[in-house]
Amino acid sequence: FDGPHTMAMDSAGRLFIGNRNNNRIDIFDQDGKFVTSWSQFSRPSGVWIDSNDMIYVADSESESVSKNHDGWKRGIRIGNAKTGELTGFIPDPVATATGTSAAEGVAVDKDGIIYGAEVGPRRLMRYVKR
Repeated sequence: FDGPHTMAMDSAGRLFIGNRNNNRIDIFDQDGKFVTSWSQFSRPSGVWIDSNDMIYVADSESESVSKNHDGWKRGIRIGNAKTGELTGFIPDPVATATGTSAAEGVAVDKDGIIYGAEVGPRRLMRYVKR
């Protein structure tokens, strides 16, 4: 690991570790054996997996903040925790920021409302699907 920053478990009991400085999520089975790595969720600062195995990954440091991850946008990536398929993206509300501005932590309530905890601006953002 290089900067393990967050963890979550899916319905099968697999452990998802946000390996932030390596720009990936590492997945382990219940016995602690490595299963795979996913880089499509960018630079993970926060991970949440809901009861339907949808994964929500907060990336607060891509773009102008982290020079080792140019070409990626900060924000919250949404996908399938079983397959790794990306299904959505909520961009950082301040795309031109040079410091951490996007969600560092992420959580989702029973109604599917997504919450992002932003360290730089010291605020909580609430995202409702339209």
